[in-house]
Amino acid sequence: MIGQHPQAFGLPEVHLFVRGTVGGLLDLDTPFFGHPGASSGLKRAVAELVFGEQTYESVEQAAEWLDARRAKTGGQLFQELCEMSGDKVVIDKSPSNPKQERLEAIYRAFPNARYLHLTRHPRPTCRSRFKAHSSGRPKDVPETEYEARWVERHHSICAFATRLDPVQYMHLQGEWFLERPDQVLPQICEWLELSTDPASIEAMMKPECSPFAKMGPDNARLGNNRGFVEKPHFRVGPVRPENLDDPLEWVSAGTAHFADQTRMLAHQLGYDT
Repeated sequence: MIGQHPQAFGLPEVHLFVRGTVGGLLDLDTPFFGHPGASSGLKRAVAELVFGEQTYESVEQAAEWLDARRAKTGGQLFQELCEMSGDKVVIDKSPSNPKQERLEAIYRAFPNARYLHLTRHPRPTCRSRFKAHSSGRPKDVPETEYEARWVERHHSICAFATRLDPVQYMHLQGEWFLERPDQVLPQICEWLELSTDPASIEAMMKPECSPFAKMGPDNARLGNNRGFVEKPHFRVGPVRPENLDDPLEWVSAGTAHFADQTRMLAHQLGYDT
């Protein structure tokens, strides 16, 4: 939604900081490493920015363009994408970013970047991840992995945020945003020093207009969350109430509860129940 602002350019999930170099990311997207589609978002972004369209042919061209830049760091390539975007603010929402070493790499490359810390209550986060992964989850992976991941990601962001200038960091509960986008979007625009005029806010309410809000060509189908691609229209309204006290319904024993560390971090992020 932020990327739909006329003064911004919203990237798909480019994952430029998961490895030390562009080549490292491209190599992930091979049968040997077993991460099919890992570079799809980046290829679609390059196809759009460099070749002006997202077709099978332009994605093939994008792959060649990226292959010629294998030795570049993620930061160096990201800077190149920023330059192609002109004077627009480039928005990266790659879910692979919030790990300590990756946040450090982003900070070294872009010391003045701004970070929007978007959170969701741990219960629906874990529940949805379990639902998405349960059919293919290895039997030896503990059911508590979803809770541990929620803690790890948000703890990394909170720890990283302590080193930032206050103007560089904003925390936003996704639940609050879904109920009050008309109040939150202007605040985000002010923070990013973007126009708050009604036409800009209206454009942000239409994420379905993003060039990445649909399936890509056969050689780069996704590059964005599948749920978003399938239903990109924004839906305003209250979310289901959640709590931190009930047993964890995705744990088969039926008696497990959130760990104290999870509860403390949730309270820190404003989730009182």
